[in-house]
Amino acid sequence: MWFRRLVHLRDRWQRNPVSHWCLLFVILAMTVRNFSGPNPTSRHALLMAVVEDHSLALGDYWGLTCDWSRTPDGRYFSNKAPGPALLALPLFAPIDAWVVYPAKDRKARDARRLEAREDVLLYLSMALQVIPFALLVMLSAEMLAARGVSRVAIELAALAMLFGNTASLLMNTFFGHGMAAVLALALALALLERRIVLVGLLFALGVLSDYGSALFFPFVWALVVLPGWRGVRGVLSRSLRFFAGGLGPLVVFVAYHMLCFGGPLTLPNKFQNPVFVEAGRRALWGVIDFLPDKHVAYELAFGLKRGLAVTQPWVFVLAAVLLLFAWSRRRWSKERLAAARIVVPFAFGGLLVLFLMNAAFGGWHGGVSPGPRYLSAILPVLGLALGLSYDSFARPVRLLLWLAVVPALVLFLIVWAGNVNVWPGDDIWHCCWWALAKAANVTTYVRLSWMGLAFFVTAVIAILRAWLDHPVHKF
Repeated sequence: MWFRRLVHLRDRWQRNPVSHWCLLFVILAMTVRNFSGPNPTSRHALLMAVVEDHSLALGDYWGLTCDWSRTPDGRYFSNKAPGPALLALPLFAPIDAWVVYPAKDRKARDARRLEAREDVLLYLSMALQVIPFALLVMLSAEMLAARGVSRVAIELAALAMLFGNTASLLMNTFFGHGMAAVLALALALALLERRIVLVGLLFALGVLSDYGSALFFPFVWALVVLPGWRGVRGVLSRSLRFFAGGLGPLVVFVAYHMLCFGGPLTLPNKFQNPVFVEAGRRALWGVIDFLPDKHVAYELAFGLKRGLAVTQPWVFVLAAVLLLFAWSRRRWSKERLAAARIVVPFAFGGLLVLFLMNAAFGGWHGGVSPGPRYLSAILPVLGLALGLSYDSFARPVRLLLWLAVVPALVLFLIVWAGNVNVWPGDDIWHCCWWALAKAANVTTYVRLSWMGLAFFVTAVIAILRAWLDHPVHKF
């Protein structure tokens, strides 16, 4: 039985149109280490506190990170959504036991933990973000192929999802945004398959992992209850199944926030490290406003520091061509149109609410970040929308979409090769130029060379596979 399953998985891998790109992504993620800082170490500190002190409070580990919240009783907690750390705990506990063996006292155990921290965080990122993400992209490719999407469209969608957005840049670091993006893409696929209980579970896990994902609720709930409208009874039935799926993570969410911060909906932002609080400038806890800021909105959309237009311009191009051209039914097959009516509203609705939230946030830039990281959870879903809609466009528009994905791919190569740190006031492409021209060392050029070669070889493999499957192709 197990042998047949292995053979089936091997055959499925060989038939998948983007398995080569997914394998490349996993290999690159294993060999490149970037973006360690207070965000991942905040979650690592929580994990250490759980296994060492059996406590959700950071205790003696709070000084390892500046990303903490201090409650009125003087205790320190991670200021991050707890989902990534809680989901990582079953993996972290045995790894930690192996790391600290045979240390005799706490001081020796903690020394070993800190020495191994970067490796452990990479292992967790690989197991919980990189590999699941690559598998989801493969499932997305199978879904697109089953709906008659062309090989070229599937390849472009895979490139946009794997290498062409901010979430992909963060997948091999334990920021939490990678996990939120994994859950959002899985949620989109579950919506397509009408698996309502699974949709509820994935949505609730997304909220537990990234508070911003709660803003997806109106779109997710509408997409659950509205297709195949069957009156009030059908709405109630689907809603009950949706909420039943999310019940477990909801209970964990309520319990964690009551134990740590005193209320089921009290977020750690209320007790934020004063370094990140703008007292007198932000309406809520000195951290966030109730309305978006116009200047920040411009920076997120078009600014040279984090703007979507300069980091992943294909998002704007896709939005524009969908509005202008896509909904002419003569260019859509029935299967693709039905899928697009689910994916496109979720993708762009999710992007809109995250954008408005981010524009109201004091730390909108995300600190040392290679792009708009607070928008990253939804960006791979936009790649899925790109794949579904590509074949409905005329050839010049398709070429434009390919050209719009290229800058994001270049950014991916430079940032991962040069370990580019983009501080809040820096222009992202200027930092990339500086990393290559001014601050580069031999390691940077070796990384960039072999990553470029790997991309070239994988592209050749993609072309050969496509030609062998279908000797005649239309761009």
